Amino acid sequence: MQIGGLQKVSLIDWPGKIAAVVFLIGCNFRCPFCQNPELVESSTFTPSVSPPILGGEKKDFFNFLKSRKGLLDGVSITGGEPTINPDLPEFLEKIKKIGFLVKMDTNASNPKMLEELISKKMIDYFAVDIKASPKNYLKTIGLFYYPEYFTIVQHKLRQGSPVNARNSLNKLRDSSVSLLFQ
Repeated sequence: MQIGGLQKVSLIDWPGKIAAVVFLIGCNFRCPFCQNPELVESSTFTPSVSPPILGGEKKDFFNFLKSRKGLLDGVSITGGEPTINPDLPEFLEKIKKIGFLVKMDTNASNPKMLEELISKKMIDYFAVDIKASPKNYLKTIGLFYYPEYFTIVQHKLRQGSPVNARNSLNKLRDSSVSLLFQ
């Protein structure tokens, strides 16, 4: 997992909370309207934040969080798409151990990861961005516009399917975690 940016304080990202916002690099979608296109591909990412907060080391991020204990309510995880990172549960566990609440923005493309995070009580608030109706889903998330992406990582297409979005929504609906649909 790569951290691509950090907003040290946000009063608007998480309703009613003061939070730091962490931007993770990488996304399995190619939405032509993406608000963070620089975070989509790790190979094309250029850091805009200098050390020590994001000197390429996650330990710098955790040291920053420890210094904000009692000042921030939580940490908002966004991207890109956080759930494509297999080490996301360990990352969130460290945040929780420091004593912060965790909000995550997600495109709901990875129901297995969401289920794991819910069962381990790693997330306190989900902001879910469903991109389109099932009929227009693949077009809306940009996979018809990028045929090279379509063939190179075909296994990732399943993560972009409207079926996975529906499965994720069912898991989220059945959980006790607070939800915001964007």
